[in-house]
Amino acid sequence: MPSLRTNLLFLCMCSLASGYHWPSPHYDVLEALLYEGRRVDGSNMASLQHPCKLRGSTQASIGAEWLRLAYHDSATHDSLAGTGGLDASIAFELDREENIGDGMHQTLSDFETFSNKYVSRADVIALGTTFAVASCGGPIIPFRGGRIDTYSAGPPGVPEPHQDLPTHTALFKRQGFDETDMITLVACGHTLGGVRSHDFPTIVPPNSDPTISNVNLFDSTHAFDNNVITQYLDGTTENPLVTVGNTTLRSDLRIFSSDGNATFSRLTLSEMFMQSCSNVLERMLNTVPSYVTLTEPIDLLHAKVASSHLTIEKGEFVFKVTFRLTQPIGTTIKSTRTVKILWCDRYGSNGDCQQHANSALPATLSQDDPEISPVTYHLGLFFVRYDFVLPIEPLLSISLFWFEVDEGDGTPPRYYDNNSTGYIVAQDQLLYIPSLSSVNLHGRNDTLKTYDIVAAVRSNAEPSRVYLDAFDNAMENYLPPLNISIDMKRNHSIPDAGGFRFYSASLNDTGTQLTVDLHTVINGHLFTEDFMQTFFIDENIPYTPPTAVQSTIIPAPSPSATSSSGTDLGEYRDIPIHSSILLRLLPLLIAALIIYC
Repeated sequence: MPSLRTNLLFLCMCSLASGYHWPSPHYDVLEALLYEGRRVDGSNMASLQHPCKLRGSTQASIGAEWLRLAYHDSATHDSLAGTGGLDASIAFELDREENIGDGMHQTLSDFETFSNKYVSRADVIALGTTFAVASCGGPIIPFRGGRIDTYSAGPPGVPEPHQDLPTHTALFKRQGFDETDMITLVACGHTLGGVRSHDFPTIVPPNSDPTISNVNLFDSTHAFDNNVITQYLDGTTENPLVTVGNTTLRSDLRIFSSDGNATFSRLTLSEMFMQSCSNVLERMLNTVPSYVTLTEPIDLLHAKVASSHLTIEKGEFVFKVTFRLTQPIGTTIKSTRTVKILWCDRYGSNGDCQQHANSALPATLSQDDPEISPVTYHLGLFFVRYDFVLPIEPLLSISLFWFEVDEGDGTPPRYYDNNSTGYIVAQDQLLYIPSLSSVNLHGRNDTLKTYDIVAAVRSNAEPSRVYLDAFDNAMENYLPPLNISIDMKRNHSIPDAGGFRFYSASLNDTGTQLTVDLHTVINGHLFTEDFMQTFFIDENIPYTPPTAVQSTIIPAPSPSATSSSGTDLGEYRDIPIHSSILLRLLPLLIAALIIYC
């Protein structure tokens, strides 16, 4: 009899050609940082700036500083040569006059700890602009990931206030922007922030107290709006780069008026300004070397699986996973809602749910603050999380899982099953064991960390090699990443448990976002656990015991028990179908698939 997994894969073989499909670790990590605003350990990057904050030490607009850094990084781009662009080279260019300002250093410090294996330093810089614009009332700029970092300075090329219009025009043209783009980009950049006397004392007179920097804003608000344009056109602007007494330094005036104010006249409508800024800022963030291919835009996953892994805790074989759903801001979760996880055994007479599925309720339920990311807040949504801890019989294991959400209000349950394939557990031969791993801090200010990483391999396996790849690019002062491979040795001090033997390895790291990829080779086959986190192994995280398991008969499909059409972004689809029913319907399914494909 065909297994449930085989039938699920057969049913969706046409729809998997495009769109999101789990697991997709690169997409998942980018999506989490964009829409949750934070890295996996909960440290929130977006909250450093959101909602449209001023920096406490200087009262400068943090959003303006983040946006400025992104442009200055991208300004190394040569569109004809296909070189430079947004590649994090700015970290090595701050000694140049064109990159003057404490805000540049402070912004790099803001971003320093948020890159990882799947999010480059350049991606973090681009995300900063996306957060800044959305947080201050501007549009949501479509975000793509995949930028590649460089570890040396690029060529100079940021326009400076004292330069003439032909020089500015030539610099923007080299970057790929024509005259209209130049005017728009400067206006969109200068709707936030202003000029500080500490950075440009010839433009903004210094304060009588040398410890305080005067700030002259580009327009009358801290919001992302078109006041920078309307106030320029009606003659009320106090933009220092328009009104400064030294006409040589009036760079905004030269740029804004270079086409006889034709561009500005079109941008007096707020909707036109927002759309134009979204377009030109997206292009700026996507200026990358010709050898870099960016991802498709990262769209929100309305239903998402996260943090899934098999492990051993307190000697017990368990499966841990989080299921995240969106909820409109201003609404509450129905008290009658029930969320269950269902899964199939991997081995035994009930392998791949030949007879029934297993099910369990979540161990914990939590709600995220709607303000965790200005992007998600802008969309009017917040997240609800269901954390599952499942006791797994080692001899049966787990092959795939899915979720049932029943609102308890008489409407049919919704089933989330990865576009009808189920969420497949790729392997169970190699496990990451954070509960037995450890970290010790030492060195200057405890910046050096020694990690003891523990993995487990099934006791009946004879691995020819067990090893890990360690990566950390969240390094102080933007030093080159840690990127090493280490063999793991059998750890006889840890007794076998849950049908597994334990292996360990030690390594040193000075960064803040160490992740490890675990590998073992068994009978010539490679098994891998990718992107395993280390942040929680030194924390006193409360132990969550596994929840009770029930046996659940997989229902047959019916109009009242199935959903409408699903999507590739995590919306619900038809419920999994029992294999015996599928077998009887196979001829009709084949005919339907031929017509559909």
